[in-house]
Formats: sequence, C-alpha cells, structure tokens
Amino acid sequence: MSNIVKTLISDGPSKAIITVYLESDGVEGELTNYVLLDPEVDFTPPADQMSILQVWCSLSWFDALLSFDDLVPFPSWLLTRDASNYHDLRYFGGIKDRSGIDHTGKLLLSTIGFDVIGSTGTLVIELKKN
Repeated sequence: MSNIVKTLISDGPSKAIITVYLESDGVEGELTNYVLLDPEVDFTPPADQMSILQVWCSLSWFDALLSFDDLVPFPSWLLTRDASNYHDLRYFGGIKDRSGIDHTGKLLLSTIGFDVIGSTGTLVIELKKN
C-alpha cells in the first residue's frame, strides 16, 4: 500500500498550510483525484473557496497535478518531477478555485509516474481561504 501522510500544520482565519508526504509501493498505481483537502471537513470554520498561494515540492520519479473538485475536476497547477521547486503565486492573488457550479471546494491530487516503486515526494502548500 502506498504511504500518504497529510498534515494540516496551520489553519488560521484566512490561510492554511498543509504538508504531504507521498511514497509509492509500486503496486497501487497512480493517484487519481486524491482528496488533499476538504474545506468542509479539514478547516475550522469551513471555507467556501480556496486559492493556492505558494507551493514547495520535491518529487522523485513522478509529476503531480493539483485540481479543484467539480463534476469534471478543474486542473489548476502542474508540479514537475525530479527537482525541488518553489512556486510563489501570491503576486496575482494565487490560483483560485474556478471550478463550475458543481464544485465541492476540495483540493485534489493526481499523479503521472507514481506507479513506480521508489517514487517519493513532499509538498507544502499554502492556501488562502476565500
């Protein structure tokens, strides 16, 4: 079984920070629309909408796509493999959840290449609560 450890390290009135550790067992395969955050469950009080402000990531052997949940998930930001990366999206207000009328507000993660044993990664994501 793949090892996924999510930790909400900050849940303030206007911002939240989550860390995620991912390790593939090489058997389960790709993650498809895996729920990283559910604002109705993970935040106190619940948030109506989120924006991705900053992302730090280090992914070994796989790419990851952050999306916002909807009837058809709305792709928002691609994180590329084999490099430590920092993305500061605050200059223009972040990547806002612009999914459609059937949105749930959930932040989703999908992977490409995570089906290989030894694929590991860490993410730190700062989110604005709208």
